[in-house]
Amino acid sequence: MDRRRLAVLWLASFAFFFSFFLMLPTLPLFLRRLGASDGAIGLVMGCFAITSMLLRPFTGWGADRWGRRPFMLSGALVFAVAPLGYALSTAVVALVAVRLLHGTGMALYPTAATALVADVAPAARRGEFLGLFGAAGSIAMALGPITGVALVERLGFDGLFAVAAMTALAALTLVAVTPETLTTPSPAPFSPASTLSRAVLAPSMIIGCLMLTYGVLVTFLPLHAQAKGVNPGVFFLVYALVLTLTRGPAGRLSDRFGRPPVAAVGLGLAALALAVLALSEGAVALAVVGALYGLAGGVAQPALIHAPGDERGLGDRGRAMGTFFTALELAIAIGAMSSGLAVAHWGFAATFLATAVVALTGVALAVAGPRPRPA
Repeated sequence: MDRRRLAVLWLASFAFFFSFFLMLPTLPLFLRRLGASDGAIGLVMGCFAITSMLLRPFTGWGADRWGRRPFMLSGALVFAVAPLGYALSTAVVALVAVRLLHGTGMALYPTAATALVADVAPAARRGEFLGLFGAAGSIAMALGPITGVALVERLGFDGLFAVAAMTALAALTLVAVTPETLTTPSPAPFSPASTLSRAVLAPSMIIGCLMLTYGVLVTFLPLHAQAKGVNPGVFFLVYALVLTLTRGPAGRLSDRFGRPPVAAVGLGLAALALAVLALSEGAVALAVVGALYGLAGGVAQPALIHAPGDERGLGDRGRAMGTFFTALELAIAIGAMSSGLAVAHWGFAATFLATAVVALTGVALAVAGPRPRPA
């Protein structure tokens, strides 16, 4: 894989995810300004994960049948249009429709882009190239939220949406000059049953506990921070940096000690982060929460994402990973939507403490569940 092509793909991926992370902490603030209730905010934010979850299996199959570029181009185009939809919407129903559309972009682009990089990366260095490619999303996650909040303060929400749309258009332009890599289309027919695997139920339930907490945090941490007079971008910046730094070492630990023990430690750290968030306030406390939650994700995610591949043979890993990521997206949606009702009835602190209990449930599942040997 030549360096120029990798650079173009990396920049396209960074622009795509930067457009997304610009709006991640600011959309709840926008919805609150429109007068949306806590329940409505949770509903709108959670809709994104629903369409992303439903379309991922089809995207993987379609990218093998029709090529990578059509899905990458479609995903980037959706991300360019969606910010304008938010700017023009004032009713909750319209915002739900835009959010559902926005979620399709996340299903289309990353799935096909990862396949494209895997197509052209040298076999002996595929993991290295995919890791480098994935760093684009991590860096966007570190810089996007704090930049988005700053844009709202200086340019307002209309300025934010315009920048997000233009950033996605940059990704679309870069993809347009990238050649197709699929040479032998797959003739396999699509069926929903072909994407599900019962064998990965245990790790799917555990990652569900973790990502449900993520759905809660990305929906209501920005509003909680704003109420305390703190820029929510502080959390996302520290979270992304710690998450990126701990993934590699944690993955090696899970190779040595097994997936469940390491995953249990990560879920425990997530519960601690939520408890600190519920019981403290201020920028320093928010940074501590970001560090703890980043450490939680950095420890738990590598162990859990490797578990489906450990348990299934090479010919069935795609189906196992499809099941795993479906559970991940579903949990985010449940967390976002249920937390809206919880905040409306209990407030921020009680909701975060209740969510910590979900993380502790994940600890129990990891400790009590099956213990497959690492591959």
